[in-house]
Amino acid sequence: MRSRGVSNETLSADFLVTAAERVGVAYPDLFNHQRTGVAFLLSRKRAILADDMGLGKTRTAIVAAREQAPAGPFLVICPASLKLNWQREIRMVEPGAHVQVLEKDPLDETARWVVVNYDRLARFEDALSAHTFAVVIVDEAHYIKNDSARSKRTLGLVDGARDASYLLTGTPMTNRPRDLYNLLKAVQHPLARSFFRFAQRYCAATHNGYGLDTNGASNLDELSQVMAGVMLRRAKSEVLDLPEKVRTWLPLPVPTTRVAAGERRALDYLFENPARSGATWVTFLGLLNKARHDLAITKAGSTADFVGDLVEAGQKVVVFTGYTGVVDTMVERFGPAAVTLTGTTPMDARQVAVDRFQADPSVRVFVGNIKAAGVGITLTAGDHVVFNDLDWVPANHWQAEDRIHRIGRTSTAFVTYLYVPGTLDGFVADLLEQKAAMVAKVEAASAAQSSLIETIVNLAISGLDPTPSRTAEPARPTMGLLEETLGLLEQFRDTTLASLQSGVVQRTFPSSRDPRVLYTVEMINGVAVCDCPGFSYGGNCKHAREVARSGG
Repeated sequence: MRSRGVSNETLSADFLVTAAERVGVAYPDLFNHQRTGVAFLLSRKRAILADDMGLGKTRTAIVAAREQAPAGPFLVICPASLKLNWQREIRMVEPGAHVQVLEKDPLDETARWVVVNYDRLARFEDALSAHTFAVVIVDEAHYIKNDSARSKRTLGLVDGARDASYLLTGTPMTNRPRDLYNLLKAVQHPLARSFFRFAQRYCAATHNGYGLDTNGASNLDELSQVMAGVMLRRAKSEVLDLPEKVRTWLPLPVPTTRVAAGERRALDYLFENPARSGATWVTFLGLLNKARHDLAITKAGSTADFVGDLVEAGQKVVVFTGYTGVVDTMVERFGPAAVTLTGTTPMDARQVAVDRFQADPSVRVFVGNIKAAGVGITLTAGDHVVFNDLDWVPANHWQAEDRIHRIGRTSTAFVTYLYVPGTLDGFVADLLEQKAAMVAKVEAASAAQSSLIETIVNLAISGLDPTPSRTAEPARPTMGLLEETLGLLEQFRDTTLASLQSGVVQRTFPSSRDPRVLYTVEMINGVAVCDCPGFSYGGNCKHAREVARSGG
């Protein structure tokens, strides 16, 4: 579902043209689509800008806010990893602006721009609510899709905006209409007055015996038309003449006996104990997480060799992973020629890493955590993106790919997925390849939000084998495995992993016996799982307990 433009019921074409021309004179460095985007935001005052990743939504919103309320002040709510990028973009539009990035110091009421991340809202909620902001900008607005405390705090601040509020998101997730409800609520759309009525009309709501099931979809054409009045969404192919993006799936011939055995243990355990909650579910996630971690570390050496060949060929390379051990391998291999950005990288060091990769010819490799570095930053100096390990959520990959495929790109962007046949890695690679082809043919990018782990779980429980080689026949009958699972992707719910927005919280702990050995804990859907032996055999190790106590 996509908004192709502007509703004639609420806005004349003349206003758009006039406003875009005026903005173009005042800001000559803006692209034409950004000028139109500014005009759209000015016309609505409360609106959603859902352009593709890499089309410059940040700059568009900054200009619109200044034009809407020249005197300010302005509030920006965004993920933690994007705070310094917002500060940087603001000062590029408005040099010398007083920008306060909220960390620990109290709110400075004299600041023209205040930037705060979602996780700090609880700390500063009272001060921010008591201060009147002319315009409130919510970046990565899909973070507020559910009924969480974070969403409620954000909506409260949006409601308090004096003149305007803008929501920015490259992934509005219109494949599940209920995810749109809070976005509509934020822009004060009449459809958001009653969730029950919204669910009845657009979520095919039915009573499942326990409550109202709102995971469905209905009357989507009508909803698309309704959204066109408050949401502007454009693809890169519509507004930019960017070079093409070439994806390649490359198998790695690495020994995986232990990994395959670990995956088989996890899947067989799930088949024998199909419960999706309680101790059984925690045990399964622990087993699967350990196998996944082992595979990522096993691949790291081969990935470093592959990246090394690219560097020797004169390319700059961006490497994505979900594991600290892989980052360490890359740093050890490339030394000062590599920079890193992970969840533990201090805020002030993140932009430094990006800038060095972009401008320093001696820095050839950027190594990033797919959650921390996969959104909001620009790495167009990179020629090649390489994925060491594969995330469960396809959209996380598309987000990460577009760090190099965005405004400023002048040559072909190459993307390589490294996978290991005969493991879940190979199965996920198959699904990613098929999903990428489908997204390229139809407007189904939002469907990539579904978690692939749900597909794996359903297949394992039903007795199908999700771990055959991409070339060998599977041990169990597949019944058209890929076709079957691609169809199921649209139906499965994200009940097994934290959402794309909040991501999977990940921390590492050294072994008490050997500090050189690191264990990884992931918070998945509120459940902390660790890959250390204590968790696998004891059910709940001290590392997992610490993460669970701290909430991540």
